Amino acid sequence: MKYPPIPKTVEAAGGVIVVTFKPVLKHGDGSDCWGMWDPSLRTIELLSAAPKRHQWRVLYHELTHAALDDSGLSQGMTDAMQESFCEAMATARMRERFG
Repeated sequence: MKYPPIPKTVEAAGGVIVVTFKPVLKHGDGSDCWGMWDPSLRTIELLSAAPKRHQWRVLYHELTHAALDDSGLSQGMTDAMQESFCEAMATARMRERFG
């Protein structure tokens, strides 16, 4: 399947989110990651070397983090709960968009 380009910006409840690509992404603990949401800058960074399908899935995961932050729901969730919810939403959105 040919996937469309990843958008450079996404409109969200809290305002525009800028999407960029990086050759290397690391969590605060130094471990590798596929994508990151930065609420202070309203940016999502995606790993440029990832396959296009995976970039879309990670984008949906990170957009769910943004939605949780914009709505205030993230404040009442543990990190594990947030990650599980973001994974579920990314899976659902991939199925809806790409079958």
